[in-house]
Amino acid sequence: MCGPATNMTGMDERAIGRPIVPKEHGAWAVLYGAFLAGVGVAGRVTVPVMLLLGGVTLLAFVNGALVLASRSARNRLPAEERRRVWAWLFIYVAGALMCLVLLVTWYRMVFLLAFALAAACLVALRGFFVWEGDLRSLPGELIGAAGLALVGPSAHAVALQDAQPMGAVLWLLLFLFFASGVFYVRMRIRVMIAERKGATSVSRRARWACLVYHLLLLVVVPALAVGNLIPWAALLAYGPALWRATAGLRRGDAILNVRRLGWSEVGLTAAFVLILVVTL
Repeated sequence: MCGPATNMTGMDERAIGRPIVPKEHGAWAVLYGAFLAGVGVAGRVTVPVMLLLGGVTLLAFVNGALVLASRSARNRLPAEERRRVWAWLFIYVAGALMCLVLLVTWYRMVFLLAFALAAACLVALRGFFVWEGDLRSLPGELIGAAGLALVGPSAHAVALQDAQPMGAVLWLLLFLFFASGVFYVRMRIRVMIAERKGATSVSRRARWACLVYHLLLLVVVPALAVGNLIPWAALLAYGPALWRATAGLRRGDAILNVRRLGWSEVGLTAAFVLILVVTL
């Protein structure tokens, strides 16, 4: 048996410190929401699906370690903290690669290499924003949403043991919803800051960006139904998001409960995934 200070990798936890676990609860909701959507639409849960779940969870850990790694490079953290960050980054990357290798070699799911390539490109783009210290910029957050949305079609393909055209549609549907959350949350936070500082121009820009995006959503999603890519009933999945944006655009709060906002986003994601699975 391993001692209490030894983790399952065989390394002494006292030598590398505690595991680095991202605390972005909204990102976890997006990640697992996309996974459940992919599995739910496929209608199957298999051993490879659970292996994929482990792999994408480790990749989420990689993202958290990358953020700390960029900070350690810029702020010159103590050597002990840098060793901790890079040690866990190596462990997470190795674990994720192990899951991918098993899926590709043992289960012969070579199609996952295409998903891995797309994810690597998005991770590289996001890494650029992290390195520049611009993690919370709109492009950076949208790239993050696009990357997390890839989990949906990946889970769908693994569950069915082959990539399907429906996977591309599923990715688009997930990204459109998650991007809605990005615009909405950014608007709420910027409106709060603007109300406190009296910077009405900042508030106005945030409102307009949110409004324009959701007007675009009202065009794109019905267009998918017109093109017979999704059933008309699937439009119901976006009802809560549109209602949220409409209500938010009318608010001008100088006080914002961020935790309540985060939990409301989790609830909306759950409702979206449930409706999407039922209607698709």
